[in-house]
Amino acid sequence: MPPSPIDLHAATTVVDGSTVIELSDEHIERIRRGGVTAVNHTVTVPYADTVTALRQVNECRRWIDGHADSVLLALDVADIARAKTEGREAVILGPQDTEMIGVDLDLLGTFHDLGVRILQLTYQRQNLLGSGCGESSDSGLTHQGRAFVREMNELGVLVDVSHCGERTGLDAMDASGRPVVVTHSFCDALSPHIRAKSDAYLRRLAEQRGVIGITSLSAFLYHPGDPARRPDLARFVEHVSRVVEVAGIDHVAVATDYDETLTEAMRAEQAKAKEFHNLLGDWPWDQRRAVGMDDHSHFANFTAALLDGGFSAEEVGKVLGGNWLRVFAEAWKPGPSMSNPSPRKETSDEKTHPL
Repeated sequence: MPPSPIDLHAATTVVDGSTVIELSDEHIERIRRGGVTAVNHTVTVPYADTVTALRQVNECRRWIDGHADSVLLALDVADIARAKTEGREAVILGPQDTEMIGVDLDLLGTFHDLGVRILQLTYQRQNLLGSGCGESSDSGLTHQGRAFVREMNELGVLVDVSHCGERTGLDAMDASGRPVVVTHSFCDALSPHIRAKSDAYLRRLAEQRGVIGITSLSAFLYHPGDPARRPDLARFVEHVSRVVEVAGIDHVAVATDYDETLTEAMRAEQAKAKEFHNLLGDWPWDQRRAVGMDDHSHFANFTAALLDGGFSAEEVGKVLGGNWLRVFAEAWKPGPSMSNPSPRKETSDEKTHPL
């Protein structure tokens, strides 16, 4: 007899591939109730300068130190396994920008020393490494960007291209000898958007052994034919199924993309900016997340939705955490890069969306 959704969820090492956590007891309680073992935490705000980023990393590490009975810093996959065994939360430090580093590879090493294990190359806009998906054109990864990716490989920092422009992301896959990930995104074929990834992109990601985390934000899982209809977890499963169809079950995972620090007042202020509206639209505050996943305490609903969608227990285990753990293990081991995969072939459906 197959395991029940509750038993399967409890037995699985569950990973949220991208979130901004609130450094609070309330966060710990939500994570515990949701049966989540590890989270990739956006530890610094986008476009932070070096001093601000260092302060934010320090703040998070001091919070972890102060809650050692419930939380630990994840520096390798063994730490995540230990967190599962001990009933604690493993926090992975994963900034979504490199502007606090520039092209200073020594400073990249410093952030690695401080615990950063996932790093997104660009956040929406052009920087010294490449183009963000919010730019009207994408000239790809720069020479400095290629050197940066190689150093990330050497240090054992996972390359994230979620907010990169399409060409920059594909160039990063070519430059990296280790898997590249899209920690939080969705399928352009189902919900066209500047943040979505095309089928060709997903196929290349699979060739490169990478993983994409599917978010559960309403603005990203929207129905093009009925844009006012709030998506639910069945819609999330549709995006997962699309990735499986074009890239395979080993290359898709979960990433809520929830910012627990965002308030309704903060969002109202952000909504005045064109960039924000283009990203997240004008969904009401209480509908900004897919039906069935209001916060991390409801994470077991992903398990039930995937089983209801026809996935086997083994497949659900991969989506909930197994695929993240595989790519973490491959990317976080420091030392010489693995052999590069074969160069990509351009296809007719590669594109860069304007902002």
